[in-house]
Amino acid sequence: MVRKRDTYTTTFRRHALLPRLTSLALASVVAGWLPSIATADVFRIIDSGQAAAQVRVDMIQQARHEIAIELHRASNDGLVLSYLALLRDAVRRGTEVRFLIDASFNKIPKSIQAHLVQEGILMKEYHPPRLTKRGWITKRLHDKVILTDRTQMLIGGRNLEYPFFGVAKKSYVKKVYIDRDAYLQGAVAEVAHQYFMQLWNSVEVMDARLGRYDQRYLTRNCRLLRGEDNRCAESKTEALRGIKRAAALLDRHRAELASDSLVQLDSGTDWSIGQRDIDGVQFLHDPIGRKGKEPGTFQAVLEYMDMAEKSIVIESPYFILSKNSKKILRRAIDRGVKVRVLTNSLASTQNFFAHGGYVGKKKRLVRMGLEVWEYKGPKMLHAKTVLIDDKLVIIGNFNIDPRSEFLNTELAVVAQDEQLARQLQSSMDGHLENAWLIGSNGKAVGESKLFPNTKMSKIIKLRAYQLLLVPLIRDQL
Repeated sequence: MVRKRDTYTTTFRRHALLPRLTSLALASVVAGWLPSIATADVFRIIDSGQAAAQVRVDMIQQARHEIAIELHRASNDGLVLSYLALLRDAVRRGTEVRFLIDASFNKIPKSIQAHLVQEGILMKEYHPPRLTKRGWITKRLHDKVILTDRTQMLIGGRNLEYPFFGVAKKSYVKKVYIDRDAYLQGAVAEVAHQYFMQLWNSVEVMDARLGRYDQRYLTRNCRLLRGEDNRCAESKTEALRGIKRAAALLDRHRAELASDSLVQLDSGTDWSIGQRDIDGVQFLHDPIGRKGKEPGTFQAVLEYMDMAEKSIVIESPYFILSKNSKKILRRAIDRGVKVRVLTNSLASTQNFFAHGGYVGKKKRLVRMGLEVWEYKGPKMLHAKTVLIDDKLVIIGNFNIDPRSEFLNTELAVVAQDEQLARQLQSSMDGHLENAWLIGSNGKAVGESKLFPNTKMSKIIKLRAYQLLLVPLIRDQL
């Protein structure tokens, strides 16, 4: 049975945390702001890039009633186009498809979007530029989740481009990533679907802007535009040709997917087979609209950290502590909790903004008592995970930085299970084999250089960001 709360029942002061709770059980019962609790859900950790690509194909191909997708970004990457072709297949067989993406990072060509809309896919964008909504500029959709038939969910750090699955192909994304997803089946997917529909129907999103490919322009009567009828007709003709080319492009990528070594079509794989059911799985989400008005994902993660008794293990591509998160981790260290963090080195990162906000604070983090590790590369760490007391697993879209805490929308799933935790711990420990431990001097232990294995051009670029740009956007890092 699922206990449902459509809205939070407890509010908090802006950017303030709820009082510290003494146990996970008490947190589930007393902290009414935590989103709905579901029982007996399959929870499967997906680390492999190949498996992560395959589970997406299988979920889309096996969906029979509805598919709901939220993405932070997508482009004309070949894998993106292949997945879009599979979504088109789904809507052609009668499956309802909703596709929501952040407007600023929607790099899918307009002609392709128009073709998908004509096919029947419902497409919306989060926070498109509007003069009347200046606050939308900095507040982005960072959710990454796929929901099928209200029974299955895939959540994690990956977008749809090849590099997120460990494949070094030409892409809008420049780095190959190390990432992590969680596949779930059960009542928790229905809870997540409720959140998706609340966001979908909110004023935070709008229909995708298609420009000259919009149906209103394609169906207008050019004869009514005196003196511009020829230009109008030519524009319509070219737009229709563009949509036709887009359809052919998706056809080609759909055909090529059959021979792609990364995935197998029509595999028939049931990703729940052989997996144990786990009680009390939770789905965390931010409030619809302005953050800070009600508690959300990051605040819940901090609350769980504040209840840790033995250990906190964090993987985050960016690690910039706000006053709140610093206070929580300092309090954990003071009570004897071991806190280990793995984040990117300059050699592995491609985000100079975030690294510029982190690199100058490394010494203080280590002296504060954190065990800090940096991933060596050449791939970039992109997993967003927290493991607490060898039993509580949190996997989601959030980073440990102020953007995730105060600006971006974020999602996560939480499960308390020692066997699942051991599997996650093994994966996280494996990442340390390609990481440096950072000493109290801010340098990697055993290395003489501040930025080992890093080209001078990258160091110069980081210093430029630190000097010129980071001070201007410090609150958004």
